[in-house]
Amino acid sequence: MLTSAQIAQYQTEGFLILQQFLSTKKLGKYLPILEHLVVEGRALTEPQPHWSLEVTEDRQPVAGQVHKVQGVCVVEPRLLDLAREEPLLGSVTSLLGRNLDVFGTKFFPKLPPSGTSVGWHQDNYYFGTNQERIVSCAIYMQDTDRTNGCLRVIPKSHQSQNIREHQPMANGQSQHTKVDETKSIDVAVPAGSAVIFSPNLLHGTYKNCSQRSRYSVIWHYIPNDFGLTRFPKSGEGDRHAISRC
Repeated sequence: MLTSAQIAQYQTEGFLILQQFLSTKKLGKYLPILEHLVVEGRALTEPQPHWSLEVTEDRQPVAGQVHKVQGVCVVEPRLLDLAREEPLLGSVTSLLGRNLDVFGTKFFPKLPPSGTSVGWHQDNYYFGTNQERIVSCAIYMQDTDRTNGCLRVIPKSHQSQNIREHQPMANGQSQHTKVDETKSIDVAVPAGSAVIFSPNLLHGTYKNCSQRSRYSVIWHYIPNDFGLTRFPKSGEGDRHAISRC
């Protein structure tokens, strides 16, 4: 459970770091699952359902270089256990209550040397709402820093609840919006850490310019009674029951 000070920080800044909430032993449980997904991806020459590849400047897929596994908990349901790990689940419960689902599950391996950046965006742009009854979560399974593509955020940018216009990125992989980057901060964390944040918070990542990968698993916690058009209820598509009181 979060302290009152942690809840206040989340509400004010728009994000909260759960530093190394996963032990080395727990990392050892989940990393082989992700490694297997990367191995599967090496056999791909074209995008497949759930799987997208990195692309060249002229948008041609790079064989074997996985950009993202969308719906990763559909592809690999064992990762749902990660969404239930403590103190992560208890932290989200402090913000949303006990009856929770996760949706929009993703795995970003950010493989060198072409792990592309994720442009500045707000998650709620994709969800068609500005509600704060969603907690976005990024779990970093390997050490992150600016060189291998760490998270970037603009603190307090969630407070207005205004959803900005977004435009397609040049690589066609996602949408992005323009921001004043002088207001941004880097969120570099060690392996086993999570960042939970408002779905209205402006955030993005750097490109991976290192020779290291940067595995992250991303999803969004939501009360089970809160419906979204794309993710209507647990048990349908990429929305999954996580906790019930």
